[in-house]
Amino acid sequence: MNIKHISFDELPSLILDEIHARYKAVQPIEAKVMEFETVSEPMYTISLLDLNRNVIVEIAYTGNRLMYENNLTFYTVFKAMEKYPERFGLRFKEELNK
Repeated sequence: MNIKHISFDELPSLILDEIHARYKAVQPIEAKVMEFETVSEPMYTISLLDLNRNVIVEIAYTGNRLMYENNLTFYTVFKAMEKYPERFGLRFKEELNK
């Protein structure tokens, strides 16, 4: 298996078109392509912010077919950071601000 980080500009146009059709206010986070020795089509995983719905989205495509979509609200991320600041490297910052 070969995993490579790619820019959003390197994604196939059909995938980019579908992303822009599904999400209105897209802020890219990262994109990866995974090529498998036993499968002819690569898998693309894409992470992005959808500022219209206030969610972080992870989607995966095999070829041009959507395989899965996961969403996590900004609120959930903020609550996790508040509850477990050390997991996000925030404890040291809190101590500096005292």
